[in-house]
Amino acid sequence: MSDSATNELLYQAAKRGAEEAKLMVQMEPALAAGENNDASSYNQRVAYLVNEAAITAADKIIQAEKIKQRSASSSKQPEKHTGYLRYTPLGKPAETPSLSKRLVVFFIGLLVLIVTAFMFGFTGCPMLSKEAALASNTRPCTMQVVRELVQGGFNTSNTVAWDRLAEMTDLYGHRMTASAGYDRSAAWVVQIANEQDKGMTAYTEPVWVNEWKRGSESLHLLIPTRPDGLVELQMLGLGDSVSTPSEGIEANVIPVHSFEELSQMGNSTISGNIVLFNFPYTGYGNTAKFRMKGAVEAEKYGARAVLVRTLTPDTSFYSVHTGKTTRASIPAAAISPADANLIERMYERAKAHKSPAHVHPRVKLAMSSQLHENATQSANIIIDLPGAEKPEEIVLLSGHFDSWDVGVGAMDDGAGAFLAWEAARMIASTGAVPRRTIRVVMWNNEETMQRGAKAYFAQHKHEIKHHRFAIESDIGVFEPWGLAVAADKQIVQQLEAYGAHFLKVLGGGNITTGVEDPGEDIAILCDSGVPCAGFLSLNPETNAAPGEPQWENHYFRYHHANSDRIEAIDKHQLRRSAASLAAWAYLIADL
Repeated sequence: MSDSATNELLYQAAKRGAEEAKLMVQMEPALAAGENNDASSYNQRVAYLVNEAAITAADKIIQAEKIKQRSASSSKQPEKHTGYLRYTPLGKPAETPSLSKRLVVFFIGLLVLIVTAFMFGFTGCPMLSKEAALASNTRPCTMQVVRELVQGGFNTSNTVAWDRLAEMTDLYGHRMTASAGYDRSAAWVVQIANEQDKGMTAYTEPVWVNEWKRGSESLHLLIPTRPDGLVELQMLGLGDSVSTPSEGIEANVIPVHSFEELSQMGNSTISGNIVLFNFPYTGYGNTAKFRMKGAVEAEKYGARAVLVRTLTPDTSFYSVHTGKTTRASIPAAAISPADANLIERMYERAKAHKSPAHVHPRVKLAMSSQLHENATQSANIIIDLPGAEKPEEIVLLSGHFDSWDVGVGAMDDGAGAFLAWEAARMIASTGAVPRRTIRVVMWNNEETMQRGAKAYFAQHKHEIKHHRFAIESDIGVFEPWGLAVAADKQIVQQLEAYGAHFLKVLGGGNITTGVEDPGEDIAILCDSGVPCAGFLSLNPETNAAPGEPQWENHYFRYHHANSDRIEAIDKHQLRRSAASLAAWAYLIADL
């Protein structure tokens, strides 16, 4: 074969090798995150693939040369052995390499340069997919940013989110809708975000809300055998409940365990008495119905008031939790598990008539709550991190900002709102600019009527089509687990792949489609076709994952109670969850 023919063969082989290497790099699925999420860089992986392609091409050429040489030598007569063959020292060739061999080495080097230039000189960053390729060579690459965000979850010196939440709740207390504490806290968030968070803009949007004031309240159980003849019971009026008459309500208590039992007793037993729903906690979904509908159901049979065993798995016998009830014509209040059991024991003894001391349980309830419709204009809080390529398109991160008037709402849902804020701040702090706008919304009035969500939808109704994804956190922020997604199959599969590749080391990469609804406030967006997800955590007591037994128990120990303080939140878990949410947000914004 002539030298010119050899040159042409080598050129064509190198060209084919470059094309194969390019395809290998684009098609290799492990490039999205590095195999097994290890620490090897993208560049190392690309170099490996380039070398593999180059070596394969070179091997083919060398094999062709050997075949040619064997073919040529087979036509000659074998040479006679002449004795001793001179030894050639290592590292010093016995003869000058042939032109073909030199060209092989040259084209291997050229192949590496061509593919490297193609992959990095023209794209400027690793290719996740054609859709996710970045248009600008100067913007940090998606994968590099996501890895930086994930690593930020392990930066123990970053306690910004927890420190801010602690400071706000220490300064202003709870954030009941329409309260001064809510408005002062909202103003504080907007000020801090605008002063301290580079690249982000914070502002408020108006929301008209009702105002429910608890007022003074008390509950006493009459027990003649006690020194004072009565025992004061811990209680909390349920949100939106009517008040008692100014003199209170005194009546016997009838314990029931279901709406069916209430119906079977009927007016003859219930009328003129107070109903106690004493249903042990077996999960929030199973027991919340008694708090929500108990007063409406009991008033049908002539009850004068309703007491509800508090919704909590808490082992603290005196724990009492409030929450919304459907407003009825009779008042409703929550009492502790221990006091609910005390009342039922008294009831059973009185029915047995074994002793004159066993009297029927009787209580005096006093509540002075007030409800004012459309009492004031409050606000949602919005913090925007503008996108570079499609700023009009939005990836929304959220939690609700309002709380109940007990505790300070650090867990429900201060942590969820600040989780979203910190995720956006972490992205901004990398210096990267997401492809689409990342918007943080801290909702008003989730606890009673979702007025904040409805106001946002009305004010942005012409932009809803530009909302590409919405995420809400409102079930506690502990160790990150993942997302409960409501979206089409293609999006779910894409998120599953992202979670598996990027978030294993930190947590938060799991995807489920059936364990939890994404969230109360984003439901209106979900119903309008926006892909949605709820951010979920592990139970920090048992490490139970969403869907497993007692997964939600830790959260509901503090839910709507005086114990909902900053101590319910771990600063490092909050940071790790924020890093996980930040990674999700940046990936989704670049889809």
